[in-house]
Amino acid sequence: MALTDPAQLGTGVSSLAFPSIARLIVGFLFTVGLAFGAAFVLRRLWPLFRKRRVSSSNVQLLGRTAVSRTLTVHLIEIDGARLAVAEGRSGVAITVMAAGSTVPQRLSP
Repeated sequence: MALTDPAQLGTGVSSLAFPSIARLIVGFLFTVGLAFGAAFVLRRLWPLFRKRRVSSSNVQLLGRTAVSRTLTVHLIEIDGARLAVAEGRSGVAITVMAAGSTVPQRLSP
């Protein structure tokens, strides 16, 4: 007979060995303990990873308006320089505005 004969498949194993109930409970408790330990470590260390360095620049959002459903314009001030940022479906455009002027100047790429 060939090894792939359907009549012979599975006959080499008389019974499946299941782990004892104690072994299942210990494995479950180990897994739960590992999950709680990982959660505890992440709670303690996550704020350290998320801390951002304080920069010396001053960034302030002066205003934001929706021009249309797909276009939003933001007015931002960074260290005294004003920027107009247009955010739309096709991308983002940034324009530097001269101090005290109402006509924006183009930012050269």
